[in-house]
Amino acid sequence: MASLKWADALALDLPFMDREHQAFEDSIERVDMADDAHLAFVWDDLVACTSEHFAREDLWMRSTGFPAKKAHIVQHLVVLEVMREGLVQAREGRFLQVREMARQLRSWYVKHVQTMDAALAHHLRGMRFDPMKVEDVTRAESAGPASAQKPMADRAAITA
Repeated sequence: MASLKWADALALDLPFMDREHQAFEDSIERVDMADDAHLAFVWDDLVACTSEHFAREDLWMRSTGFPAKKAHIVQHLVVLEVMREGLVQAREGRFLQVREMARQLRSWYVKHVQTMDAALAHHLRGMRFDPMKVEDVTRAESAGPASAQKPMADRAAITA
């Protein structure tokens, strides 16, 4: 099976996004290399990696007011649901279906990176977006009441 190889065509010149995409590529490569006995395990890892990646992108889109966030987030939800179905199939021993799903996922992913993620990268570059600032604020906000003490100026930095 032809594997997804990192290429200039997938690079968005935004290091934190490119690292996310490289991690996806590494995960799908492990699916390609897995024998049937290990396919469910590596597919589960792929779903977890992809879920975390999509969650970070969704956070970036929401925190910066990305205009196309609704369509982009919906696409993430749909793809994750299909991938979770692939895990069920792998656990049931339907390996050919899972391998076909991986082939189609790879094709979708290339198009997704070159279109939807490219638009997001352009938006984030224009905002001079720093993902660490958003993730720090998000962690603080989920920590509870102490985070309510965070100055509004710091919160405004997220969208600046």
